[in-house]
Amino acid sequence: MIKQESIQNLKSIIDITDVIGNYVQLKKQGSNFSGLCPFHSEKTPSFIVSPAKQIYHCFGCGASGDAIKFIMEIEKLSYPEAIEKLAGMFNFKLEYTSKNSFLNIDLLDKVNSFYESKLFIKKEALEYLKNRGLFESTIEKFALGYAPSSNEQFKFFKDAHLNFEDLKKLGVLNETGEYPRLIERITFPIFSQNGKIIAFGGRTISNHPAKYINFTNTSIFNKSKTFYGLNFAREHILRSKEIIIVEGYMDVIMLHQAGIENAVATLGTALTGEHLPILKKLNPKVTVAYDSDNAGINAALKASKLLYKEYFEGGVVLFNEGEDPADAVKNGENLDNIFKEKIPFSNFIINFTLKKYNLKNPIEKKDALNEIKSYIATLPDILKEDFANKAAQYLQTSPALLKTRVSMQNQNINLNKKTDIAEAGIIKTLYENPQIMNSVVEYLSPEMFKTHSNELSAVYAENFEDSRLLEIVLRDDIKTLDLASLKNQIRKILIPYYQNKILQIRLDPKINGDKKIHLLKDMNLKLQKIKKGEFVEGISSI
Repeated sequence: MIKQESIQNLKSIIDITDVIGNYVQLKKQGSNFSGLCPFHSEKTPSFIVSPAKQIYHCFGCGASGDAIKFIMEIEKLSYPEAIEKLAGMFNFKLEYTSKNSFLNIDLLDKVNSFYESKLFIKKEALEYLKNRGLFESTIEKFALGYAPSSNEQFKFFKDAHLNFEDLKKLGVLNETGEYPRLIERITFPIFSQNGKIIAFGGRTISNHPAKYINFTNTSIFNKSKTFYGLNFAREHILRSKEIIIVEGYMDVIMLHQAGIENAVATLGTALTGEHLPILKKLNPKVTVAYDSDNAGINAALKASKLLYKEYFEGGVVLFNEGEDPADAVKNGENLDNIFKEKIPFSNFIINFTLKKYNLKNPIEKKDALNEIKSYIATLPDILKEDFANKAAQYLQTSPALLKTRVSMQNQNINLNKKTDIAEAGIIKTLYENPQIMNSVVEYLSPEMFKTHSNELSAVYAENFEDSRLLEIVLRDDIKTLDLASLKNQIRKILIPYYQNKILQIRLDPKINGDKKIHLLKDMNLKLQKIKKGEFVEGISSI
């Protein structure tokens, strides 16, 4: 976690005009600056930046805040990510409360510089990349390198005085520290969204059976949550409102080289629910462009089911058999035409699900129908009817046969799965602003929540993969609260909680007189402080 003193020191050197000037053309207007608002479409400037107050405000859409809030909104970053982005802009070194990713970045940079220096020495590695169609400028942009023999790497690590424990924790060495994870492989540094190296992937040039390998998960890297190339693609995704998801490093690199710079890749895994928070923040139309082999089509089918269910617009692009996006670039194919011919997610799901069956066989047709019905059962109600109608056309059957009946057991589950908007709003705010959890957890415990105690426990534990937590975070109707609203919501929960506690103590015959008086006095004192707002004064920095 970033030290609060470090954040304050960073704030003291930030000039909001410099920050916003990187994104908005500003003109001097008295003591302030004005420009066209980047958060809504307008022809007359209503966006004002105040250097004196270090804030911005749009009189058109109401957007306002400081430099940190601006970076969070314009770049779609979390609070810590925005802090780190600003620190990079002003060449400011942040301090953390514990050893973490930032403190180790220099080490990973040194390792990558070593790998880069070896690439142009290892002719076979360089020739492989050039034969795949990469330009030297592209190799430099993506900082590709080559990991030599184990002995060469250990000699460099020792000569450079790199900490071997850190090398293990960051995945450069295996868990026991006996050997480097990448040996005799072309290296692909994997960057965070802010452009910091957090891991590596490698491609063999020695006919190793594992063609590609990635680092295992570390404290700063989770391959199921990371998109390769997002640091290069983010700006283009935000501008175009579209993202292309491919399977591998080379696909991303070659597409970028060809001018398609909104491409990213998953890292050795199919698209998962853990990727969704990133996509939700970017809010683009999604094109899935995997290989056309069986593995690629199955991965595209899985991704389509996930994305369609989450209301993402977009579709799937299929390349020629045996060809991947990198090959298409090298072969000089018309990429614009290829990406225009994407198959909408719903059509792709139905078509490639039914292809597994012989629909002329009544038994197989019934199996196909049941598989489609099973997927329909997972969809939100608003999508079910449209999907069922489409599937019925493919199956040449009545849509009524695809309507799912929910069992009483499932009905009870759904009925019990109600949402408390007040509790959910607090949880989503803590998820988006983890820096305030330490001050909130002191007086807001999970037992105080009637509906979402498990989700509050999950966010306190930073278990951000918890499916129940993600259901709240990904809902657009649950809003992240501002500071005043957060404090107010907490008070609304704490007041009835302590009122109920007071009533329970009064009515409990097992509590003797003196103890009861002491407990009631303590609870009433807390209740008075809550009503005055004293319990929530410590929350800041949303």
